[in-house]
Amino acid sequence: MGAEEAAMLPRPRWRWLVRRRFTIAALIIVIGLVTWNQVAIFDVIPRVFPPPGASSEITPSLAAGDWSQVGRDPQSSRFTPYEAPVPERIKWKFPTDDPILASPSVVDGVAYLTTNDGRLVALEAESGVVIWEHVTGERSSSSPAVTGDLVISATRPGEVIAVDRNSGQLVWEVNLRSPIYASPVVGDGTVYIGSGASKLFAIDVLTGEIRWDARTRDWVVAPAAYAGSTVVAASQGKVVDIFDTKNGRRRLKYNTGKVRFGGAPTIQGDLAYFSSDGGVVWAIDRNAQTFPTERFLFHAKINLYVWQLISSRPVQLGSIWSKRLGSDINLALAATEQAVFGAQSDGSVFARGALRGEDLWSTKLGSDIEVAPIVAADEVLVGTVDGDIIAVDTQSGIIQWDFPIGAAITSSPIVAGDSIYVGAADGNLYAIGAH
Repeated sequence: MGAEEAAMLPRPRWRWLVRRRFTIAALIIVIGLVTWNQVAIFDVIPRVFPPPGASSEITPSLAAGDWSQVGRDPQSSRFTPYEAPVPERIKWKFPTDDPILASPSVVDGVAYLTTNDGRLVALEAESGVVIWEHVTGERSSSSPAVTGDLVISATRPGEVIAVDRNSGQLVWEVNLRSPIYASPVVGDGTVYIGSGASKLFAIDVLTGEIRWDARTRDWVVAPAAYAGSTVVAASQGKVVDIFDTKNGRRRLKYNTGKVRFGGAPTIQGDLAYFSSDGGVVWAIDRNAQTFPTERFLFHAKINLYVWQLISSRPVQLGSIWSKRLGSDINLALAATEQAVFGAQSDGSVFARGALRGEDLWSTKLGSDIEVAPIVAADEVLVGTVDGDIIAVDTQSGIIQWDFPIGAAITSSPIVAGDSIYVGAADGNLYAIGAH
């Protein structure tokens, strides 16, 4: 039989079927990946819709002298442009039965405080006189958020509540059925709060309805940070997630390789900052988006780098800069347009350039620091285990003043009106003023 005759014989059918099935399978995979990417890009399939009556207009006050939630603003910047008074005296103190673990919020001359002995309290900011008291009966380590006519708070066992800020009467409550250590963050009508269920929840501020919940790597024990279309959450499982505020879809999954995160993320402009155990400060692009193919390729490149098949370490999408400072940074950072400020476990306060992370200064205070710093105008304020509130110049790192209160400081100081407010291990909330 010649070659021409052999060519005219029919080919085995199984080969044709195998080739066809392989082609179809490949097309399905390609179409699936493309579709997945397009969904992520254009956000065409929201997971949930806001409940009826939901509002997107309610935002906590940032009026002069107000500190309306844990980081003052939804970005959790921990920055106020208003100067702190140079303290001369303790104006008043409000006693509780347990150490104060959360900073108060102060709006329109009223201080709102969650206590570790099961209360949500409204106090006259000037005098410390009790205006009303709402008994929860549960421990809380969360700062309240004041927005509109509501005060939003959370309890350790997992309840998020809203009370009327004028009367203290309960408006709504929702049980997340998992421990809550984080403080609520409120922006544009939504409460964002993480829990021990390894989730970040978005709750309508008016109704208490859960708009969406998003899975995280591990427990979320620190406040989130919100800006525009993104909310940033750091879990205890070495991953920082950036979610779309409309539907909770993950936009960026940033893996640091670290075991634990120290403090809450903070947002300044287009950058999100956070710290981790091991003394590393990170800056990432909060608008970056990872898609399935990118995640796969990045992990593939990491493996190639580990096996020394490629020479350069792959750079994770969203990376701007990261700097190792030495000792652990277990606390939230404060951020301005110029710099990022933090405190280390060795009792140091530091400043890093916001855009490049360059070293600006570092100051050793001589006492352990267990609460996050804040920035008031041109001073960084910290509280120490020795019971001192210390102000450090933002430009030079030089100590400006030191005021003792006589008990270990257990909540971050805040500045509102003409006073500094700080909680202590002796169970007192202190209001400190210039005269």
